[in-house]
This record gives sequence, C-alpha cells and structure tokens, in this order.
Amino acid sequence: MPGARIAGRYRIVALLGKGGMGEVYQADDLKLGQTVALKFLPAGFAQDALRLEYFHNEVRLARQVSHPNVCRVHDIGEVDGLHYLSMEFIDGEDLRSLLRRIGRLPSEKGIEIAAQLCASLAAAHDKGVIHRDLKPANVMIDGRGRVRITDFGLAWDSDTSAESGATVGTPAYMAPEQLLSGETSVQSDLYALGLILYELFTGKPPLKDREVEQLRQTYQQPSEIEPPSSVVSDLDPMVEQVIMRCLEHDPADRPRSVGAVATALPGGDPLAAALAAGQTPSPALVASSGPRKGLHPLIGGLLISVVLIQLAAAAWLFDRNTVLGIVRRQIPTPQVMENRA
Repeated sequence: MPGARIAGRYRIVALLGKGGMGEVYQADDLKLGQTVALKFLPAGFAQDALRLEYFHNEVRLARQVSHPNVCRVHDIGEVDGLHYLSMEFIDGEDLRSLLRRIGRLPSEKGIEIAAQLCASLAAAHDKGVIHRDLKPANVMIDGRGRVRITDFGLAWDSDTSAESGATVGTPAYMAPEQLLSGETSVQSDLYALGLILYELFTGKPPLKDREVEQLRQTYQQPSEIEPPSSVVSDLDPMVEQVIMRCLEHDPADRPRSVGAVATALPGGDPLAAALAAGQTPSPALVASSGPRKGLHPLIGGLLISVVLIQLAAAAWLFDRNTVLGIVRRQIPTPQVMENRA
C-alpha cells in the first residue's frame, strides 16, 4: 500500500503496473533521496526455481548493458519472502499505452523511435544479451520522448542454449522458431522488433487478436504477413522493406544484425546498409553516399589502392621522361649534324 516501507529503505508511492513476471511500484529511496521503481516477483513464483532464475538473470544481464536507451537496474533484495528488483524510475508512458491512445505515430517520430530502439537493442546484443520478450509494453517513452527498453527478466545470455521446447515470452511478439521450439537468437529479437515497427508505423499489430494455438498454426508453414502499405498508404518504402525483412519466416533471411536494420532506415547510411547486407555497392551508391565521419574499411582500402596506383603511374612516367631526356641529349639534332658536316 502507498506509504509502506520496504527493507527499511524504500517507501511505496504507487502501483505502476502488473504483468506475468510481477508487480512494479514507484517508490522513494530514503537512503539516497531518489525515486526508483521496485519490481516484485509474485509470492508463488518465488517457489519456482526456473522463474526465480529468470528474475536473477534480469539483474545479472541488465547490469551488463549500459546505454541511454536502456533502463538501468540497481539491485535485488528480499523482504518477507518476496523477491524484488530496484531499478531506474522512468517518468513516462509505455509504447503499448501510447499506441492505444493515439494510434500510429507521425512518420518522422516513428523513424526517430525506431532508430533509438535499434540503438538500445544493439547495446544489449553487443554484450551477448538476447532480450527474448521485446514488445511495446517493455518499451518506455520518457518525459523527453526518449526510448527506454525495460524488463530483461526473460532475457537469456546468447552463449547459453535455450532449453528445448521452452516458450518463454509473449506469444504475440515471438518469432516462429521461438514459439514453436523455444529457439532464441539475435534474429528472434529482430522479428519482435519488426512486429513493433509494424505497429509503430501503422497503428495496428500484424497478428492482432490471435490466440497461441492460432499463432502456432500460422507459423507451421511459411506465410506472408500482409505488408504495412496495405494498411497505410503513405508509408516510406524504405521503412516497409526494413519491416518485411525483419518478419521473414526463416531467421537466415532476416538482417544479420540490428545495425543492419538501423542503417537501412530512412536517414541511415545506404552504403553501410549494403555492406552490412553482404551486397557489393554500386559505383553510383558509393558516389552518392556523401561525406562520412569515418571510412568503412572496404572504402578506405579502395581509396588506398587508387592512391598507390596513381603513385606507381607517376613514378613510371617520371622514369620514362627521365630516360627520354637523356636519350634526347645524346642524339644530335639535324642542325648539329649539318654544322658538323
């Protein structure tokens, strides 16, 4: 209840929300004088070793990820048999509530949020962390409009193989391989990202109101998801291409990394996007790529090769002209020959 003290340090302010992995409260940290969020695991779940392991993973994994677009996790504790997690309090609204309230976002704002989602997810993947439960409810938009990914309680270290058949997460935002066999990877996170982007730019989820068994049946065979341009008519083709690539049924057909998604978005680097996709950029694409803060190794290598070729050609011309000059000085001109005669 509001006003209750926890562990002699935290004072409950209000309930922020409930979910399958517990309840989240706003609280005052009386020791540091800061507002924090406390996430409590349900009492029954504490007796479940697997769920308790996920809860501890939230601390261990989330603390490895340090990025402005990722919610910071502080510590873990226990009081009266209840396990709780203290984390950064984000004064804002989750993306699910925002989309339900206003529908699709303006294209410019959608691209901005998409880029920040990519940045935060890339920070996690760089640490070998797979989120496994990426969905609009786990994406917060703070008071400054900044994206913050939360809830790594279902995350899994990418070096650890997921147990066979385990379907942990939210079915409506699972990749086919995750729902059917429990397989998770960077590409399963990208599938969830594609579902979020679809909803972000159209205001509607592509697999709306489907029960778990319906989703399983849908995923049994590769099926084409209705393109977002069939829902909204003014969608940027580049955005649609990114979304549909993320939503490929086969993980091997999805982008290699979240960085490839970010560079393929409008305003991204088309040259870097082509290179990340394993494509050979055309001369026109290289020429139109514009100024860059740093050169890609491939481009740098090409430029160095051109310079070396030019230097070699210059050296050859220098040697040739030098030899010709010496020869010319040694062969008498017709006038000299006449005078000698």
